[in-house]
Order: sequence, then C-alpha cells, then structure tokens
Amino acid sequence: MRTLALTVCAAVSGVCAATASTAAQTPQDAAVRMEAFLGGFPDLGPGYAVVAVTSDEVLIRHVEGVRRVGTGAPLTAQTPVYIASQTKAYMGVLAARLDAEGVLSLDSTLADHWPDVRFPDGIDPAAWTLRDLLSHQVPVEADLITMLEAYVTRVDPADYPMLIEAVMTARKPGFDYSNLGYNLYGAILETVTGRTWQDWLDEDVFTPLGLAHTSARTSDFSLDEQSWNHIWTGPEDGWYEVRPKTDGQMQSAGGITTAPDDMIVWLQMNLRGEGPSGSGLTAAVLNEAHAIAAEVSRDARNAYELPCYGYALGWNVCDFEGHTLYAHGGGYTGARTMMAFSPDLGVGIGVFSNSDNMTGWLTSRTMIQFLQFVIDHEDADMWMAERQRQYPERVARLLEARLESVAAHRANAAFGDWSWAPDDAALSEYAGVYENPVMYAPVTVRIMEGRLHAAWGDYAFTGAPAREDVFGLQQHPLDDLLPLEFERNGAGEIIALSYEETRFERR
Repeated sequence: MRTLALTVCAAVSGVCAATASTAAQTPQDAAVRMEAFLGGFPDLGPGYAVVAVTSDEVLIRHVEGVRRVGTGAPLTAQTPVYIASQTKAYMGVLAARLDAEGVLSLDSTLADHWPDVRFPDGIDPAAWTLRDLLSHQVPVEADLITMLEAYVTRVDPADYPMLIEAVMTARKPGFDYSNLGYNLYGAILETVTGRTWQDWLDEDVFTPLGLAHTSARTSDFSLDEQSWNHIWTGPEDGWYEVRPKTDGQMQSAGGITTAPDDMIVWLQMNLRGEGPSGSGLTAAVLNEAHAIAAEVSRDARNAYELPCYGYALGWNVCDFEGHTLYAHGGGYTGARTMMAFSPDLGVGIGVFSNSDNMTGWLTSRTMIQFLQFVIDHEDADMWMAERQRQYPERVARLLEARLESVAAHRANAAFGDWSWAPDDAALSEYAGVYENPVMYAPVTVRIMEGRLHAAWGDYAFTGAPAREDVFGLQQHPLDDLLPLEFERNGAGEIIALSYEETRFERR
C-alpha cells in the first residue's frame, strides 16, 4: 500500500504529504544529506550552485561547474548570475521601505499618479493601489509592455501613458501572476522621484546589505566575470551560449544578477526579519514585504508543486508539510533559479543553474529535497534516489521535444521547401531599419558573414533563407522557427517586413 501511495505521489508532484514525518533533525544534518543528494547527479552542468542558511549560519555553499562553457571559467560563490523574476522580492522590500519613509505610498492609486490616462473600459484607476500592482491583482493585461521591458529595450516612463492607452486591455478579475504590475510600479517610481528603480535598489537595498556582487545593471560587471546562460542542443553541438542581458533588457519584474554569497546575506536578512542596524531595512519594512497582499487558490498549479495560498510583495506564500514557506523562482532563456525561506523551520535556500536543461524542475526539487531533510521526512532518501534517477531522463525528453518542435515549425507552409539560396548581393537588399510606431522600438536588419541578423531593439535573431523574401527566424538553435516576411512595392523595392502578424515599414 505504501509503495502505491508513493507511486501516485511521484506522478503528481514529488511531495507526499500523506506520509510526511513531523520529526525534525538539525539543519546541519540536513546539509550533510544535501551534499549526498547533489553528488548523486552525473552532470549538473554547465554550472550549479546551492546555498542554504539559518539566520546566523551558512549550512551549504556548494558551487560546481563553469560560468561560461566557451571560456571554461569556473562558476564561483562570487559570480553574478541572472535571477530573473526573483527580482520581484527585492522590489517588494524596496517598495515597503519607500512606503515607510513616505517616498511612495503603497496605498496610493493609479489615478493618483496617472490622473489623465485612459485605462480600459471597466477599470477604475482610483480603485487600484500600488500594493495591488505588486501582488498581481489589477485586472489588466499589456503583453507589449512586458515584452518590451523584458526582451527589447528600456521603456521611458514618460511613454507609459501612451502605451497604456494603445495596448492595455482588461482581464478577468482576481490574482494573475505577471510582470506587468512591477513594470508599472517601476515607471511610477521614476515618474514620482526622477530616479530609476535600479538606482533606488542600489541605494536602499544592495548597498545597505553589502551585496558587492549584485546589480540591476549587467554593465556593472564585465562579460568575463558574469555567468552566461546555456541551452543543451545535444551531444553533437553541445551547449549553446546565451549572452547576458543588456541593461535595456533588465526590468523591474526581472532584472537582477546576484552571486551565491550575496544570496546568503539576502536569505539571512529575510529569516531575521530585519536588516543590519542603520540599514533602513527595519522589522516594520520586512513585515510589510512579507505580509500577504493577495489570496491565492491552494489548488492552483505552481512551479513549487506545493499548496500556495498567498502572495506577499514578491513572495509566494506556501505550505510545506504544515510549515509556512516563502518562495520565488526565476526563469529566462538558458537559466533557472529558485529561492525560499521558512520562518517556522528557520532555514533558507537559494539554487542557481546557468542552463534551462530541465533545471526549472531540478531547482525546485533541490529546494524541496532540502526541506524534506530538514523535517526528516520519512521518504526523503527515497525521493533523493528518485530525483537523481529522473533528471537525466527528463533532460533527454526535453531535448527530444525541442527538436520535434523545431521540425514541426520548419514544416510550416509559409517557408516553402527551403530551397531558396540568395547570394550576398541579394541578401544585402534586406538590410535597413523598419518601424511601427505602436511597437515602440524599430527592427534593424543587418547582413553579417553571409547571414541575416534581425534585432527588435536588443532582442536579436538570426534568419535562415526559406523561400524568396521569407526567412525562418530564431533566437537560438532550438527556438521555434517563425516566418520573417518582406514586402516589395510594384517596382520590386523592399518596403516593409512582417513578423508574427506585425508590420514594420522601412525607414
């Protein structure tokens, strides 16, 4: 009977509350068992790091592999790694501090800051506060804004009213996780104070905590010292490198690089519930940041595969075997990260991977495994063996699925038979700048080393010739191929391009 229960549990989530033990062991014993867990994987490359702490002790500082395959430079405890959406928790602490100091009230409304902006029908900007923005409760969507901020370019806060009126729509009421609320908060913060969210984070969070290897600007570190992201393309071609984001792609919902050593300091502050004396990160500020601002359905699926019932300012609030757990993950092309802390258990953990090779699953399972060790879950050793067994299989399935997806997109009728082979002179006709006023940033097409390269702001692609005037566009070799189609006038001159049903006219 016990075997059947475990099998069902494995199929669902890998966390089996029905057989959980409430007995605890020391965090130090859990750390020893974690080293055995991490040592049982044949390959966690290119780089993988795990830190675990109590409020005053470092339990684990495990760092292995390289920060960039192309150079072989090692990943270290001081290497800045992009943590994507974990940025929200740092922004939550910043917002709580600015609220406490009277700089920007969490209870102020959208109408207070944008009184003349026309929001979608049915949305009353006077009814929604900045706290609502940071807890994903304002029922609006604006995919173009989140796309621009995360991938394309910095959006000037002065342009937000125009974009809101042009592309924002209403959505179904209720909690709905997205980047938009944090992007709007960042724009309001700069509009009110004249200073960017990056500058505020640096002065009010990073510097007071002494986070020397943390920044909201990748330009603060050389390309050589940062961790690059990686995509596994198979044994023949190996790892594909993804260059670190530009400053223009670092945004208030996902725009921080931090090192494992700095994550230690961050987690310990959250466990203590206050920052160092004189830091301005007071107990009241941390209490505000950790307070649940939005209720969440316990049945909603999430990356942690735990019952999560609330969202604070940048933290999912979940239940782990009867213990409160604050958690947040981060994901971007070629990287996955995870962090969590439990005031009840008195421990925190941060996990870093500079690949997306099923590491979204692995980083969350690493977090769960540690917590299972901490409470001395009776099935922790079984789950350790099961996760070690599953990971290589999941990696193989992911690669197979990605290759199949590329092949399916390549078969799109829009590409014809892929027989077109333009020479350099023919390719040069496509070079130029193409604009669409609503899309904010232009598309620039260049021809380099016999290949077409297209960039929407900082969002870069390469294009493979498919049929005349049509290219298959990809960010990386396992990215889905999408048609880039060029348009000519009656004289045969190229006058526009279209990508994902959006037309840009040639300047």
